Amino acid sequence: MPLKIALVDDEPAARAALRQLLQTHCPQTIVVGEAGSVAEGLALLRHTPPDLLLLDVEMEDGTGFDLLEQARLLPCLVVFVTAHDEFAVRAFRCNAIDYLLKPINPDDLVAAVQKAQQGIEHTQLYQRIEALLQTTAIGRIERITLHTSKGLVFVHISDIACVESCGNYAFVHLTSGERHLDARNLKEYEEMLPYPAFARAHQSFIVQVALVQQWLKGETDDLVLSTGMRVPVSRRRREMLQRLLK
Repeated sequence: MPLKIALVDDEPAARAALRQLLQTHCPQTIVVGEAGSVAEGLALLRHTPPDLLLLDVEMEDGTGFDLLEQARLLPCLVVFVTAHDEFAVRAFRCNAIDYLLKPINPDDLVAAVQKAQQGIEHTQLYQRIEALLQTTAIGRIERITLHTSKGLVFVHISDIACVESCGNYAFVHLTSGERHLDARNLKEYEEMLPYPAFARAHQSFIVQVALVQQWLKGETDDLVLSTGMRVPVSRRRREMLQRLLK
């Protein structure tokens, strides 16, 4: 059975371009409906529920977040489509919500569709969307969603002591002493966590600067965090860290 997709975007040309990309690169899909506003999108979801919703962020009568707020229990998976917006992109990343940047890269679209075909537990999706809506409501990112082998873990950014690289994954060390292995790498965390509150101390570590209590000098320098954890400092990052700590 083809994957049923709905398009919600207030620009007809954008919907046409997306429809063409789907026809060309995702032949296993079918567009079952389109909408050009939040109100039309809600009606579309109620009358023709798709498997996947490609949802624009900014529309004339509101935002994609407004649609999610009003729809609440979505009958489908959702991928946001947005022009580059730093806050929105960080919010999607922190809450593990899929998104596509305009102009849409065909490879990214194929990857999003393939991920949707593999499926995801809807309870997890609802939790992620709830966290995303809270983030957009207050206008700043306070929590991050960790995607662990045991499920989703929601943590306040202020509770992250440091993040440690583990190949294509990362260990997130909390101030409580807990440690979680998340399915994102250190580069992604560097893009998500706010600088200068968090800074790269080493090729393998990002630290919360406010938690640094000691700087130990030696053959290799180490930072001692308030949790007791020691984090190495690379030579190329010494000067930057010293400025932040002053």
